[in-house]
Amino acid sequence: MDYSWQSLWNKGVGILTSVSTMLLQKHHDANTDRKQLTLRAVSVLVGSYILWKIVLPRRSRRRSDIKMVSGGLPYLGHLLELTRDPIAFINRCKEENGPAFRIYLNGQDVTVLTGPLIRDMLRKPRWFSFEMGIQSIVPINRALKVSYDHKFKGEVLSSRDKDPIIYPIKHNFKPDQLGVFSERIQIAVNKMLNERLNLHPGEKRALPVWDILAVTVSQISCLCFCGSRVGYNQELVEAMANFTRNVIRTGLALSVLPGWVANFVIKRYLSVESQLDLTMDLLVPEMEKMRSREINQDDETTYLAMVLNLPKANGHLRTPKEAAFHFKNVVLASIHTTTHFTSFALHELACRPALVADLRTRIEKLDEITPETVGDIRLLDSLLREVLRYDVHVLGMNHMVKEDVALSTGQVIPQGELVLGAMLDTHTDPEMMTETVRLGSSTSLNQFDAYRFMHVDNADGDGMRSSTIGSEFLTFGLFAHACPGRYFAVNEIKYLLAELIMRYEITTHSGLRAKDFLMRGMTRFPPSEPLVFEGRKSTTNRMY
Repeated sequence: MDYSWQSLWNKGVGILTSVSTMLLQKHHDANTDRKQLTLRAVSVLVGSYILWKIVLPRRSRRRSDIKMVSGGLPYLGHLLELTRDPIAFINRCKEENGPAFRIYLNGQDVTVLTGPLIRDMLRKPRWFSFEMGIQSIVPINRALKVSYDHKFKGEVLSSRDKDPIIYPIKHNFKPDQLGVFSERIQIAVNKMLNERLNLHPGEKRALPVWDILAVTVSQISCLCFCGSRVGYNQELVEAMANFTRNVIRTGLALSVLPGWVANFVIKRYLSVESQLDLTMDLLVPEMEKMRSREINQDDETTYLAMVLNLPKANGHLRTPKEAAFHFKNVVLASIHTTTHFTSFALHELACRPALVADLRTRIEKLDEITPETVGDIRLLDSLLREVLRYDVHVLGMNHMVKEDVALSTGQVIPQGELVLGAMLDTHTDPEMMTETVRLGSSTSLNQFDAYRFMHVDNADGDGMRSSTIGSEFLTFGLFAHACPGRYFAVNEIKYLLAELIMRYEITTHSGLRAKDFLMRGMTRFPPSEPLVFEGRKSTTNRMY
């Protein structure tokens, strides 16, 4: 099999289809000769470049000790087998080549680690870079530079700097610190549900859940991270709800197109400049008032104040512009992912009316519904942990090897290799999930069980919560790679789910759970099938 042809063809066809579709949408209403000429010219140039890349000989790769999995098809590699039955495919790979192997997938030759080797990878940030891994697939940083460097260039961090994203979140969003955000979370959820999904008792509406969840999570983030003075701005809320998707789309265009073509396409059609403009226009004046003490920062805990007051390694404080520009990274790391798992949770609930009834009974016993009170409902936490265990990517945790690294098996992965972790395999392998198996659920790890973590011994209860990291729970990462915002994310997801459960009957048209969307054989997205919402009682809430 000629894998070089396969690689370039898959990349080329994928990006050409994406860009062409985007261009056609942008020009749908165009009727001038100039616009039509521009469209045709760009399409021809892109197509010519793709064909040139296809016939260009592939640069030889450094030899790897990791063996390639047998099989695969021309132009598709192992995609079809992986997509058809991910668990069976990974098991075949392990039986054939052991816990580390290489597969050919969607234009890339990648190394896959399973079981304990994933933990080994996450222990070694010196050799494995998550940032480089993500950028190698979707060059997000470059997408932002092309979109906005002509207006403002963000600061270049020193290796001695405390990370302006991770450090404030890690040290100010711990479980015992989240109470300061409770009221804003409640206000945000009730505001968006009252405005976007205000149903009378018995009234039904079918809709895709992603949009309503994304804008609700965005409203939470804007209020909690930016504060109430700018967090209610609906233009900002809408822009941030869609920001990550737009940046990823821009990054995909950059992934294979020649620089000058990509720059043209992005600046004309895919730029996120307007969203960044909006962010800077709203946040910079707010932070200038904080810096001049026109606004008392102690009145409201916000990420803006945290990053504004975090000194650089040289002791200087960031300018309001520098600090405000970091908010985009908070958005990239939070809103999309939180929406992603909340969507999965709703789809799991919608086909299980008995589970919804059980949760509703437990919620009704509360004196009031707040993030703190619903956070103590064990079944709700068990449900969310199971969503985070079961509804994960087939292959994820993308890391790039920074320098040759030896695995505990003795195999060496050369510098520059893209390495993926077999997350779904780990979360469904009884040999890896020994503590989870000991909980005694009668449901296989290959199936969803919302009650799986209900009967944890009190002594070990905190070790099995939905925000707890561990070798049997990789979704939030491990060690230095652990997500610092996981406590906040779990807090808001559980409260949002509780409000949805109490306000609506949520079902599917068929009564069955719809199929997930599997992109490139490795990335799972929630079903796109609409869910049916039926109003249960008044949606008016005293907090909004």
